[in-house]
Amino acid sequence: MNRRKTAAVVAVGISMTLALTACGQQANSSSGDGDVTAVFSNIAETTTLDPAIAFSSDGFEFVRNVYDSLTQYSPGGVDIQPSLAESWEMSDDATEYTFTLRDGVTFHDGTALASDDVVASIERVQGINQGPASVIANVAEVEAVDDLTVRVGLTLPDVYLPGKLQKIAIVSADAIAEHATADDEWATSWFAENEAGAGPYTLDEWNKGSSIELAAYEDYYQEWEAGTPTKVTLRVDPDVQTALQLMGQGEIDMLGAVGPDDSATAKGMDGVKLVEQSGLSVQILPLNVETLPDVRVREALSLAFDYQAMLDYYQGFGDLAVGPLPTGFGGGIDSLPAPARDVEGAKSLLAEAGIGEGELTVTYLGLSGLSYEEFTGTLLEQNFADIGVNLEIQMVPWPQMVEIQSNPETAADISFLNMSAISDDPSSMLTQGYTSANIAPNGGYNWSYFEDPAVDAAVAELPGIADESARAEAVVDTVGMINDAYVAIFASQPKLAQPVLEKWDVQYEIMDYNYVVRFFYARSAE
Repeated sequence: MNRRKTAAVVAVGISMTLALTACGQQANSSSGDGDVTAVFSNIAETTTLDPAIAFSSDGFEFVRNVYDSLTQYSPGGVDIQPSLAESWEMSDDATEYTFTLRDGVTFHDGTALASDDVVASIERVQGINQGPASVIANVAEVEAVDDLTVRVGLTLPDVYLPGKLQKIAIVSADAIAEHATADDEWATSWFAENEAGAGPYTLDEWNKGSSIELAAYEDYYQEWEAGTPTKVTLRVDPDVQTALQLMGQGEIDMLGAVGPDDSATAKGMDGVKLVEQSGLSVQILPLNVETLPDVRVREALSLAFDYQAMLDYYQGFGDLAVGPLPTGFGGGIDSLPAPARDVEGAKSLLAEAGIGEGELTVTYLGLSGLSYEEFTGTLLEQNFADIGVNLEIQMVPWPQMVEIQSNPETAADISFLNMSAISDDPSSMLTQGYTSANIAPNGGYNWSYFEDPAVDAAVAELPGIADESARAEAVVDTVGMINDAYVAIFASQPKLAQPVLEKWDVQYEIMDYNYVVRFFYARSAE
């Protein structure tokens, strides 16, 4: 079989452009023993440390620093690069890949990386069948050819597989075997609170509900450069405003999950700067098709929403969204029409559906502590009042939000999700939120409970379309199918603007839900 070889050199560091601006109360960037410390604050804490289950920004913040994958994206970028695999080959029909592993890599348990670990890791993700499994649903077989060679066979062609494999953490096969039981063949109980990765950081301590402490892995295969954090605290601050105050006092170095509205506040703080990057995300309000089965009602709710008011709230840190994909994917997505408010049109649709004024009450579920989700609830209440629809608002912490929306009996009519690209494949983003396999009870982010075989098939076919222009046209057609079903209100396309102390040169990962930092590529000026 003829093959095309893809190889690249891993970039060990990132360019250093450090702003040396003094601030009144500096965070401790180095401890007495020479460690460089970094404190990262997020609104929520991961409910599990298991990389085969964790599939949200808070989960990725742990997984992407403790585990490595076969491939990785450039720091803060979209270029796919080698990681644990130093090179790979793709068959001409894009149905088979052969990966050559990096020699000399060790896991935190002391075992050496080998092809059996890759096979076990992929099979474990597929066996557990939670969020990360959606990324490799097309993988039919994985084989250890020799100690450092792995062959992956696909059911359908996929030119994007290397970019997707960045989401599949490679774990120690010995750890799986050691901690598996008769009732838990994949050792999920152990991995939920422990780790067996090969990444740059090890788990030091997990103070549940408070912080996760990470320490540098001294035997990491890449060189530790000066200024790289060697001790990292992932702390939980449910209220962003409180976290911003703590940052101003120097107690927090970096913030995650900060909306554009809070970014505007942070921009004026002494000793704080904004890391501004082009993002690949869309803020959506899933419309539950089980509780709102009439498409006319869902369209009416979409027409009632004041999109411009949402942008005004973001003070220049957001753009109009045109559907489930951000315009940054290009390929015709940026030419789609933006939504606009039409109150009279919404009223007409409700009347056509037989719903009179005041007869419909819908529920909104948002994340407490995030001002933009709270604002969205208030905006919806005002907008829906204009068309005679009542709204009940419920704001809860993230774990409870997931629990509520994952149960069809308790799922809200409308919820809020930040949907971001997780690979260079647009179909991956569509798979997350709009395919049948990823409805909320399955651990996915299809919180609309939307199931359409035609959409499932269209999304599945996208990675196998070899011709770039034909693939772009198919992407636009698929987005049109989703838009026409009115399964979500596409509220905005936020710009990435995250606050950090000025001493840091750091990038946020736009392929990891935007709010993740890989600390190995961060540098402190102190």
